[in-house]
Amino acid sequence: MQMKILEKNLYRECNFGDKRLTQRAAFIGELLSVKYGQPLSKIFKTASDLKRGYEFFSNPKTSFEKLTQPYFKQTAQEINGAPVVLAVGDTTFLDYKKIVEKREEYGPIGNGGNGLILHSCLALEPDFGQP
Repeated sequence: MQMKILEKNLYRECNFGDKRLTQRAAFIGELLSVKYGQPLSKIFKTASDLKRGYEFFSNPKTSFEKLTQPYFKQTAQEINGAPVVLAVGDTTFLDYKKIVEKREEYGPIGNGGNGLILHSCLALEPDFGQP
């Protein structure tokens, strides 16, 4: 089996009900793929791009579900018909107890913490470890 390289920016397939938001998602996705892990102030080249990035993330039309849908769909297509798929998971507790302004989505975690429980899962082909 050969390693598959993702050549297509699937953020171009997001449906926010506004093609400008989809274009912005694709733009941000391309920047993040090159400079992943850096602060947004270093990822965006100009102050106006940084501002539009923050506006994108705070836009009520954008959501985690809408951003991830094209990738979930691709994963489902890739594993369809595979005889065995390993689902390797990890749970992380994101504790935001030091943040003064709480959000509705935050809830109790661990020993009195306040935040989110993140459970990530990676689908792997077992013979070669291909994600």
